[in-house]
Amino acid sequence: MIAVAERLFAERGIEAVSLREIGAAAGQRNNSAAQYHFGSRDGLVDAIFEARMAPIDRRRRAMVAEIEAAGATTDLRALCEAFVVPLAEPDTETVPSWYARFLAQVVFDPGFDLLAKRRLPVTTGLRRAIALLNDCLGHVPSTLRAERLVLAGTLVVHGLANRERAREEAGAARATPLSVFVADLVDAMVGVLAAPASPQTKRALRASTRRSA
Repeated sequence: MIAVAERLFAERGIEAVSLREIGAAAGQRNNSAAQYHFGSRDGLVDAIFEARMAPIDRRRRAMVAEIEAAGATTDLRALCEAFVVPLAEPDTETVPSWYARFLAQVVFDPGFDLLAKRRLPVTTGLRRAIALLNDCLGHVPSTLRAERLVLAGTLVVHGLANRERAREEAGAARATPLSVFVADLVDAMVGVLAAPASPQTKRALRASTRRSA
């Protein structure tokens, strides 16, 4: 049922899919099966997120641990790889995936707190990666660092979601090889985070500060 729900949520959005539809698509004779097992649509969303994020977080924790052991915590590219690679690994060249599209539907929804305490068991690596990335952003005004990290994360998730969608529509054989796509996506994330604040941004920030004072 989790796999069916993930696909339907990914394709149509969270609010557009009912628990009854999910149960029927999963072949459940009981129309209330999804509600019985997960309590609510939010409960089902949480179950999908946790089931998928657990192996991703284990992989990310291992990559971050290697970076820290090597004393490379200022290596922006290595940290971006630790962010991107575990998310990309559920995608393969032959098996359809919907997880990135599911993530795109939920993690940037204001009602979904990605780093809520109850999700700590499956976001430990993510939290550590974000903290280390933030430490690399000394060239970005402090008031803009969190937003810069959100922009970079949005780029990654939606980039992976677009790849999933394109592979489904055009066929896997016509897709960019995963290794090439991931390397380029890491390049893009590094570019977003490494970009200095322009004079125009600094002027706008100063003007905004004066107005709010």
